[in-house]
Amino acid sequence: MKIFISLIILFNFAFSIDFVYPNFKQCYKKNIKSIVYFGNTKAMAISKHYAVAYLKKRPKHHFVRMDPFLHLYLFYSPKVLHPVKLKNTHKLSLGEWLASMDDNSLYVGNFAQRGIGLKSYFKQNGKTPPNSMISCLCCDIYGLGIGGGKFISSNFIKRLLASSKIFYGDIGVRLARSGKKVVISYVNPYFPKQRLKIGDIIKKIDGKKIKSLEDAENLILFKKRNHMVEIEFLRKNALHVEKIKVLDRYRVKKSVKKQNYSFLKDKGIFFDDKMKIKYIAKHSFGEKSGLKIGDKLLQINQINVKNQNEARRVFSKIKKKEINFLFDRHDFQFFIKVDK
Repeated sequence: MKIFISLIILFNFAFSIDFVYPNFKQCYKKNIKSIVYFGNTKAMAISKHYAVAYLKKRPKHHFVRMDPFLHLYLFYSPKVLHPVKLKNTHKLSLGEWLASMDDNSLYVGNFAQRGIGLKSYFKQNGKTPPNSMISCLCCDIYGLGIGGGKFISSNFIKRLLASSKIFYGDIGVRLARSGKKVVISYVNPYFPKQRLKIGDIIKKIDGKKIKSLEDAENLILFKKRNHMVEIEFLRKNALHVEKIKVLDRYRVKKSVKKQNYSFLKDKGIFFDDKMKIKYIAKHSFGEKSGLKIGDKLLQINQINVKNQNEARRVFSKIKKKEINFLFDRHDFQFFIKVDK
């Protein structure tokens, strides 16, 4: 009996030892100097003179540029900073130990989810305070924490630093997973020379074999404007190849996304059910043309339209490249020319 009791005590002792997390203290000491402030805004230094921050509201402090899709802001410092070493998130494996760290905290967790383009963020199963550095055990940085266990990939941060103007590519489709395949889940019928269809299985983009939805999304998003991207896809077991011009992807407010405003969205123009403009995307054709929220579409090539269904039908039958749209603004009527 004594031996039995001794074994139970030994067993309980062995399994009562607290689990020891990986030690990120050295990484903390190495990277803590990379946390800098611009006014009240906490940021992460990513070069000798530039730092990045995630903010839901526009900062009061002057910034160089912003990414409106991801709410990232780039700040300039005349003083030399201590930049982090950004590591490509393609090398990040599920379950890998990560730590989010800033000048007030250090939280350890495991990598839990990959981000998919602009659709979702990367995640770890630990805290990620806004503008915390997401470090691996080698002390390189995978991204920037935004709260809720989420963080923005280093790939997007590098793009913000390298680009004079933020641009994300669009080929008029949206992609999704179907088992291990990447398929087209939505097609914008008004995208110029659209030949792709819902259900097409993407095999290669510009000659690169597609292994994941993340690969496919990033390959399109990071293409240059007007680049002719080559899409290799399967349709009914037959292999096809199409070349499609990359155009701007416009950011749409969540309130607009919830509703199905598809007509002319590639021009950055979104209508309500009465054909009044509900939203105009920034830097889009709609904004540059002088259109305003509240302008009402009356005619397409002299054909009256009362709702979006009528507008779609008329628009789809027009073969001319240049189309005239008649708008009304407070009883003043004017034309806008649009290339189809």
